[in-house]
Amino acid sequence: MELVIALDISMGKSYKVLYDGQTCLSEGEILHNKDGFQTLLDEVRNLSEEPIFVFESTGIYSNPVETFCRENQLRYCLLNPLVAKKQLEQGTLRSWKTDKHDAHKLAQAHQKNDRPE
Repeated sequence: MELVIALDISMGKSYKVLYDGQTCLSEGEILHNKDGFQTLLDEVRNLSEEPIFVFESTGIYSNPVETFCRENQLRYCLLNPLVAKKQLEQGTLRSWKTDKHDAHKLAQAHQKNDRPE
């Protein structure tokens, strides 16, 4: 199993969950600003192994997160929203969709799907 940081991205912020396999280790909101990204980077640097970031491509909303990953040489998987929706619907996500549940389901589904970095 690998460490996964899944993000449900909205305008100016993301809901972040950190999973080790199917176990959630932490969760919370991060702002897409200098302090928010520094806090996230500090968390990543304190982990025992390098995580992979998983998030949907949401155009201008996901661009700051993708830039953050690239600038800090972090592994990431940028999902096509239609592919992610199909994978997430294998569970019960869409009947009670929230940012928190989306982030959890993205992390849990990552372990079950072959996704390119």
